[in-house]
Amino acid sequence: MVSTEFFEARQRSLFSWGTLAKLGLIAAFFVWFYLIWTSTDELERRLNAIEDPFAVAHDLQTEYKIEVQEWKNLLLRSADRASLDKNWHAYEQQYRKVAGAAEAGLKQSDVRAVNVKLQSFIDAHQENYLQYKKEKENYAQSGYDPRKADSEVRGIDRPLMALLEAADEAMQHEKKLINGRLIAQARNQIEQSLMALILMMLVVVWRAKF
Repeated sequence: MVSTEFFEARQRSLFSWGTLAKLGLIAAFFVWFYLIWTSTDELERRLNAIEDPFAVAHDLQTEYKIEVQEWKNLLLRSADRASLDKNWHAYEQQYRKVAGAAEAGLKQSDVRAVNVKLQSFIDAHQENYLQYKKEKENYAQSGYDPRKADSEVRGIDRPLMALLEAADEAMQHEKKLINGRLIAQARNQIEQSLMALILMMLVVVWRAKF
């Protein structure tokens, strides 16, 4: 009689332990899944957060090309002082937009290789503006001859484009380094979560034998 009661008590104990073990495994699985989810979600959020700062040079290339096109438009569409002033105003607006974006990019960047190139672009950009401004007046005085005005400033935009391309390459390189560190951190968190789950499963298996 005693042995039967002992057997039944042990069975109830094993059943209770088995139920708790299953519940523990289920809870551990969801905790593990949550940790992985938050790790990957946090990684995506952080990668997206660094996307915009490292797109500065690329965006500047696009805006600077528009600025150069505005100068070409001025030469093609200006036939008198009124149209010249109107087209020069459009050029100046785009110039200020590019200059402002370059200054903002310089302030938010902490990469020396990028900052050197952006500062060089800012300085050359201002010099080009003064040269365009001078040629604008010469253009009016020459009777609005676009060929002469264009010849005086032809090619001065190329060094600036080269600077922006170099800055963009430096930014993309820095972005890859940062992304690599973030991915490594996320991978480490996932590996730690997996190890914790494996250890918990081993403990459950070991305890179930006793």
